[in-house]
Amino acid sequence: MFNTFGYVNNTGGCLSSSRKLKKCERCGKYKRVLYNINDMHICSECIRGIAFYKVFKDGFRDPRLRGDVITVGIDIGNLVWFNPFAQAWLYPITLWMFFRDRGMKFYLDDLRISWKYRTPLEDVLKIYVEEGIFRIVERDGKKLIIEGDALKEMLKKYGDRPDVHDIIGAWISGLIISRLHEEADAPDFRFVNATIRSITERMVDINGNIKADPYTKVTGYRCRICGAKFMSKDEIRKHLMITHRVPSDEIMLHVEEESVTIGYLLEFEHLLNTLRKEGVKPERFTERMERFGVLVHEDPEAPRIIERDGKRYVVVHSAWVRVVARARMYEHNLIRGRERIR
Repeated sequence: MFNTFGYVNNTGGCLSSSRKLKKCERCGKYKRVLYNINDMHICSECIRGIAFYKVFKDGFRDPRLRGDVITVGIDIGNLVWFNPFAQAWLYPITLWMFFRDRGMKFYLDDLRISWKYRTPLEDVLKIYVEEGIFRIVERDGKKLIIEGDALKEMLKKYGDRPDVHDIIGAWISGLIISRLHEEADAPDFRFVNATIRSITERMVDINGNIKADPYTKVTGYRCRICGAKFMSKDEIRKHLMITHRVPSDEIMLHVEEESVTIGYLLEFEHLLNTLRKEGVKPERFTERMERFGVLVHEDPEAPRIIERDGKRYVVVHSAWVRVVARARMYEHNLIRGRERIR
């Protein structure tokens, strides 16, 4: 587990061996190339996880990324919700919402009495406190759980909305799980790792630029002559013929389509292969995608999977791509200048 993201290169760069695999001290996997991060030898996959967590942690303070972080957080929660391990980590915020809705004080004893998970409560609260979600203070001889700085900031931003608890729950789900998704005792977290890995490998480059093809939807048509906008081709056709006396065979010369990007294309087979490599059954992921809309765009009129040139593509939600692209930039900056010995 990492609390900071600076690094000390005591070895002079990348640690590797062309003859012997080395064990990553974070995830336990054996890799040819390791990096010295905070005096631990870790692999590039773990660095990717650290970068994603860092972006998720800071993203809600960035107006350009805040909405994306919440959207991705909702998906992460749906990916891991059926895992009892994940439920243990999300239970404190769920109980906090229950007490807050009823205007009741939330004492530590309330949480202890209802705790039914194998994961020690102390371990869970330690992360909540470190992340600024909760603070634990003494009041009248009892320990009271109150909002930490990060949760206070979320309440300040969204406290006047009827869906404030949904937004806070999504953000905290994403924050906690992004910090824990490499845990060996939580196999469902591999859903998250596989998703990040597939987007990283196929949809963004090393500098965080989006290289995947966009999937767009036409939202209207604009007249190039006068600037008037119309919802359908028939409407703008009539406008050009009647108002501007444009002959039928020249109409399209004066029409400009307006569109929005609702997602980016990810080869479906690559996603399925990545899931298999992470030990996840693809049908379990597709079930969540169909049932909860995980990973895909939110437009009810557009398909979630399309076919082009004989291949199937998932139309990935733009929020996922933007968040992973930002993480890719951080990942690149973290390992930049390290020597890679193969």
